[in-house]
Amino acid sequence: MRIETHVRQQAKLDLSGSVAPFEMKLPDMPASVWASPDLLRSRFHLEAARFFECESVLAVTGIESGISALARLFQTWYGSMRVVLAEPSFDQWDKRFRRANHVVLDWPVDLVLEGDIPECDVVVLGRPVNPTCQMISIQQIKPLARKLREQGGWLILDEAYLDWTGEESYASFIEAEPAIVLRSVAPFSGLAGANLAFVCGPKAVCTALLNEVGTQAVSSPQWWLALQYFAAEDWRAKQLIRLNAVCTRLESVWRVRLGEHIQIHKGGYFISFAHPNNEQWAADLEHVGILVRAYPTEDSILRCGAPKSEADWTRLENAVNSLSD
Repeated sequence: MRIETHVRQQAKLDLSGSVAPFEMKLPDMPASVWASPDLLRSRFHLEAARFFECESVLAVTGIESGISALARLFQTWYGSMRVVLAEPSFDQWDKRFRRANHVVLDWPVDLVLEGDIPECDVVVLGRPVNPTCQMISIQQIKPLARKLREQGGWLILDEAYLDWTGEESYASFIEAEPAIVLRSVAPFSGLAGANLAFVCGPKAVCTALLNEVGTQAVSSPQWWLALQYFAAEDWRAKQLIRLNAVCTRLESVWRVRLGEHIQIHKGGYFISFAHPNNEQWAADLEHVGILVRAYPTEDSILRCGAPKSEADWTRLENAVNSLSD
């Protein structure tokens, strides 16, 4: 008989993402959903217009799909464009616009908000900014959106993480001051595999994007999921309370290591902070099987998501307390 002598490696604890640790509870999906795409699509458009307070909303198979479709559409409409990414930003904006042969310029978000922007056709701005959690007000956005449209350009707002803030979406202002807004289901719902996002924009943009992605890109179950998400108002209010509590707990775990002088930003599904040791700490945590995300920016930002189980909370606490200064 062979005796196993090696110690089994502990499973990795992935806290590098930015999805809520509490999943939205869904009812059993009726089998009839598979046979009712046209009915579900019609209901979706009615409910999406109500939910986002925006006339034109396009469902896409995830935020990355929406980014790719926009990059291809702009290439078709305008050719190669100069795109300013207000940094920090989701890395797929850079990758997918470059892939569509656009010229991409990284520019600090604070300079963008001050109006110090290089000559460009498109500005992409996170709202809130990920991972710093900086919130951009509607009042700051309107003049930027107006200026870009007057010049024939576009402002794109990545609101994938807006839900946890409780702030109003810019989608309801699109008719007055046109811009393009992207929203996502997965982060707030905790349904990491949802692969469902929304593009809110002027009708001409959404119509052209539909031609770009195709009418069958979104499946009947995804239409059904969108309707469940729109209708879950009571759950949404409770989720905000849960996320606030979990961020407070996550802050307390790291506060022991950071002390009181380091500012910790709460991002609903994660916390982030700047510290000179962040890259080393991320490597040390990975060595013990815990994955967080370190951004190699000038400020060296670390983002840490929330564990789901008490055992994982204990594991994170012990690991953080073991980090060297």
